[in-house]
Amino acid sequence: MKLTYRFKNDEQKLDIKKVEYVNPKEIIVYPKADDEVYVSDGEEVYINQLLKESKNGIKTYATVSGTASVKKGIIRISNDNSDSTIVSEDTVDDISKLKKEEVINICQELGIEYENKLLVEKLQNKNKVIIVNGMDIEPYQFNNNYMLEDRLECILEVTEVISNLFNLNAYLILNKYDENNIEEVRKVISKYPNIIFKTVDDVFPFTTNPCIAKKYFKEYKYNELLFFDTFALNKLYTALKDGLPVSERYVTVCLNGTDNISVVKCRYGTSLASILSEAVNIDLTNRDIYLNNYMRGVKCDDVKALIVNDNVKTIFILEHDDVKASKCIKCGKCVEICPVNINPLDKKLDPACIRCGLCNNVCPANINLLNKGK
Repeated sequence: MKLTYRFKNDEQKLDIKKVEYVNPKEIIVYPKADDEVYVSDGEEVYINQLLKESKNGIKTYATVSGTASVKKGIIRISNDNSDSTIVSEDTVDDISKLKKEEVINICQELGIEYENKLLVEKLQNKNKVIIVNGMDIEPYQFNNNYMLEDRLECILEVTEVISNLFNLNAYLILNKYDENNIEEVRKVISKYPNIIFKTVDDVFPFTTNPCIAKKYFKEYKYNELLFFDTFALNKLYTALKDGLPVSERYVTVCLNGTDNISVVKCRYGTSLASILSEAVNIDLTNRDIYLNNYMRGVKCDDVKALIVNDNVKTIFILEHDDVKASKCIKCGKCVEICPVNINPLDKKLDPACIRCGLCNNVCPANINLLNKGK
């Protein structure tokens, strides 16, 4: 896909490769000490089989079929490539016929996760508006872009249903630079009369939910706004329509900035190391790895221990940098660039900080201004 992309004052056409890596050698699950584990060592496991449940009700399912290894508190499922799957009997022909209580019960039963909490808890808040943020919030991230391209009508359908059942005003927000999806949305949006389609010309970090709320929804309190991304809505649609969890997501891999960008379709639980070595074939020798936003300055020291989950959205692989921080020269660049008008030089990190990392990015002294108190 060729996509116009703008970050700060830099506008360019990017060639983004789409890579499928849905048959990993294994998937890995890390139960916590108080999780209930439902699989035993040596057991044959099927896709969609429940593996564990946390105390807060979030459930984790197998995303490949194969033999389970449960050792030292880690669950590994070796992929037998058979695609043996548990199929739900709770399929629904028309999700618009579901009742509110049925939607809540389905979400609770499946234990669907969103932003490290049960998705159903978001639905049960006192919301007035549902906002589908179809934009990729972090710089050089394109996962939402591809999910919307693949599942557009499913996402719009479930948004319409939730809007009706929970009596919410509904908005779909896209960046004007996402030309491909904007064109496709305009072709079908008339079928979903409850959804207001809005395009914006903002770039990072003004595509973050707090910034969107402040700029476009001033009349509401933040806790009255129900923000969903395309992945959450795809989970919700699959739960309501098929009675099943989602087994796949997208992860963006950026090598040396914008010269080599891939969006990898992969299974939950896949090792990030295997994605880098097998899916995109990157040699990690003398390279630094950052997750989600390189400007925050937090390096990933052990990629072998990391797996695909909702918190992993982008992997940046950059040339190794030995530059050390020096003393602040009081240039004021961090204060000038801050999108929420706080002073990054204060001794304590201001609660209003959205952790965008722009202050780090402009600091000539290479100080990590987000690392206070750590």
